[in-house]
Formats: sequence, C-alpha cells, structure tokens
Amino acid sequence: MNKETILSRLILTYMLLLTFVIIAIAILGSYLFYSFLIYYLPGGMNEGSEDAMTFLDWMWILMASITSLVVALFFTVKLSARIFNPLNDVAYSLKQISQGNLSARAFNSSSKLGEMNRLVNDFNEMAEKLQTLDAQRNLWNAAIAHELRTPVTILRGRLQGLVDGVFEPEPSLFRNLLKQTEGLTNLIEDLRVVSSSGGAGYSLMLSEVDLKATISNALDTFWPDFDKKHFKIVTEINQQYCVCDPLRIIQCLTVLFDNALKYSTSQTLLIKNGITGNDNFIIVQDQGPGIPEELQKSLFQPFQRGEYAKNINPEGCGGDAANLLI
Repeated sequence: MNKETILSRLILTYMLLLTFVIIAIAILGSYLFYSFLIYYLPGGMNEGSEDAMTFLDWMWILMASITSLVVALFFTVKLSARIFNPLNDVAYSLKQISQGNLSARAFNSSSKLGEMNRLVNDFNEMAEKLQTLDAQRNLWNAAIAHELRTPVTILRGRLQGLVDGVFEPEPSLFRNLLKQTEGLTNLIEDLRVVSSSGGAGYSLMLSEVDLKATISNALDTFWPDFDKKHFKIVTEINQQYCVCDPLRIIQCLTVLFDNALKYSTSQTLLIKNGITGNDNFIIVQDQGPGIPEELQKSLFQPFQRGEYAKNINPEGCGGDAANLLI
C-alpha cells in the first residue's frame, strides 16, 4: 500500500466521519428539541405529538442519513481525484526524469484547485529548464571538440612536417607554433569559464599591437593549407597600431581562414585592414554560397549551420565559442 492510497483513504474516512457526526448531531438535536417542547412547554405541542417518533420517522431519518453519506462519498471521491491525479502525474514524471527521460512532463488538467495547477506548472517549468541545461551541456561538449580541432590539427601538421623534413626548422615557424599553443591555452580557459558559469564572458588582454604583424602571424600558419588548395591570397595589409588582444584577433582569423578553406567556391581570399572613423577593421572576404536569409538573424548564435555547410562537413558544429568573440 503506497502513501498516495493511504492519504486518499484518510481523506475519505475523515469526510465520511464528518458527515456521520453532522447527521448524529442533527438527529440528537431534533430529539432534544422536541423533548423540550413536549415536557417543558405545556401547550406548546398537542398530546398527539408525544408519539411523533414513529417507525416512518426513523425510516425517514435512516434514508436521509444514507443519502447524505452517498452524497458525501461522491464529492469526496471527486475532490480526491482533483488532488491526486496531478500529484500522481508529477510523481510519475519525476520517476521518468530520474531515469534520464528529461522530456517527461506532468499533464495539466486545468483543475479548479489553484495549488495543483501551480504545482504542475512549476514542475513542468523545472523539467523544461533541466532539459535546456542538458542540451546546452551537450552543445558545449561539441563546441570544445570543434574549437580544439583546428589549432590541434595545425600543430600536428606542422610538427609532422618538421619530422618528415617538409618544413625547415626556422625560428619563424617555431614562433607560429608557440602562438598556436598560446591560443590553445586561452581557448581552453575560455571553454572552462563558459561551461562553468553559463557564458560569463571572455577576458581580454589589451595592448597596443601592430595589426599588420598580427594578421601576418595568423596567415603564415595557414599558408601551407592555402597553397595545397591553390588559393590566391590578395592582401592589402597596412601597418596599423591599435589597442586590442592579439591572441583574440588570431583566434577569430583562425576561424575565418578555416571556414574559407572548407567552404569557399572561388579559391580567392581578400585580406585587408584599415580605419573608419575611430574604429579599426579587418576584412576577410571570399566567395561562397552565401548565408540563407533565415539564418542571418541567428548568424552569431552558437551552432547555427546552413544546409550547404552541413553537406560539405556533416560533423561540423556551426557557430562556436570563437564566433561569440566576434
């Protein structure tokens, strides 16, 4: 016997007991009232009234009592159903969630009991938030793999090239590899901060740097890949000093260069920088399939991808943590 059954029977017992007590009080009160009229108020009732409690009277009282108990039982069952149906739905859904089914929801029967409606609505809201948090956790796990893939692939390729003698062990190559490891360190810290604080934000290490040197460092890392795919790189890079975080700039350029390698249809890439008003800008321009109109509003939301990108790279994640920097 579970607790819900015990509680429902307890409510039923109390309601029937209350009805029985009310009937008993009514019968006893009526008997005492008429006795008082007969014995203490002479002339209040005629002599033929002394035998008022006849067999028919008792039958009437019995029938009224049974009717009252049946009515009380009916309304007790209805009340219990309104209370326990939502509770049973919530209990069942809780069990489903504990077993990993985060899509479980309690049925809202629009009961007239406001407390039951609030309980069901609050439970469903909690379950919805749990499901959303679980989905976000899975997305961030995918983002970690996606974000780490490009710099790790670059490092592995360059190191493998050094081992095979494809690249000469020059200081400039080692500097680029060091930049990649520094970017990886920042990226890992970014992912840790975002995953632990739900998107608390990124830290910026601002300093005055030359954008020309920063862009060149990022571009040098991708030169072998661009040459392999016969890309024509058009650069209009000018010496330009500004206050920024150079590692963040390289991180964003890495995403743009990687996307150009995967999705460009022209094998031509334009890279330029300049100043407009008080703002510095960097342009990375290629020719691709374009962004569908339905995706333009959510372009910088995480993990948004068009059909063209999915067909070329089904395992990609779309927008990621680096895109949020932009």
